[in-house]
Amino acid sequence: LTLDQPDSGKLFVGLNALGFFKNNEYKKTVVNGYTLFGYQFQPTLSYQLTKNIRMDAGAYFQQDFGNSSPTTIAPIFSIKWKSKDYSVIFGNLEGSLNHRLIEPLYDFERVLNNRLETGVQIQFQHDGFFFDTWIDWQYMQHLNDSRQEQFVGGVSLMKRIVRVGNGSLSIPFQVVSRHQGGQLDTAHMQIQTLVNSAIGLQWTQLANGWIKQFSINGFYVYDKDLARSRQAYFDGDGWYANGTISTKFGLDVMATYWQGHEFQSVQGGRVYPAVSTQDPGVIQPTPQIFMLRFLYDYKVADQLYLTLRYEPYYDMVFKSFQYSYGIYVNYRTRYFVAKPGR
Repeated sequence: LTLDQPDSGKLFVGLNALGFFKNNEYKKTVVNGYTLFGYQFQPTLSYQLTKNIRMDAGAYFQQDFGNSSPTTIAPIFSIKWKSKDYSVIFGNLEGSLNHRLIEPLYDFERVLNNRLETGVQIQFQHDGFFFDTWIDWQYMQHLNDSRQEQFVGGVSLMKRIVRVGNGSLSIPFQVVSRHQGGQLDTAHMQIQTLVNSAIGLQWTQLANGWIKQFSINGFYVYDKDLARSRQAYFDGDGWYANGTISTKFGLDVMATYWQGHEFQSVQGGRVYPAVSTQDPGVIQPTPQIFMLRFLYDYKVADQLYLTLRYEPYYDMVFKSFQYSYGIYVNYRTRYFVAKPGR
């Protein structure tokens, strides 16, 4: 949700469309294979009231292929206030991958099957410092409800601490927490508060030639069940490391290593937790994987991009080779409509 002073008082129509196909060929591990195939479409009307206030309203449609009816139809509304390097958003958040969370804390597949976030968000970005905090209210409880209320809150920040030539060293810190509770339900279930956190170091180096940039990072990841409630383990941890090469051809190559111990995730990737997200009876207390990712972006036309992903990995505990691949078509644009009352 950008705010530009020349857009004050103007009305725009925005279009955002994503077509996706992701096939997970998983077997003999903590998660079984499955396929995500469909499209998302989001038309919006956007009006910038002043140089620092913008409102957006529209609708979100998702159709997963193989279903006779739409998977999701939801209204979209947000209001954003921005002052210098700060911004506050109420309504539909700038969520999903915009939080810049690592995969053990945020699953990339939520972009394809659960990307909408609603609540309130505060952002700050200036001179090597990124900060994002939010509350995503996921379920509102009503009187005599059979479910507990649920919300997820988070903090994501990255602070550059030193710059050497074309390289820089930064400290990332991330926290995601899910709370389930409330007093209006009939389930009478124990309150649950699960926290995931990660802290690390990241080195990023700009380069010349066919390699544009390379980076390495490492994280210590920790989870805690604050209520000591319905989880298989009360706490757990892990080590997560990545090395990435970005080329001028649009191809990125990324190597990832993960070693966990009784780690349980709030909404992270399915291959990282000790307990299967598909079947809680399938448990591997010390998962250990090595993954390669090949990511290719191609500009088809203005505002239209094709992305290809191939992600093989080796499960060192189950001693099995797994892989997934995906094709994504993304179109995003907006058109000036009018300047009402002028």
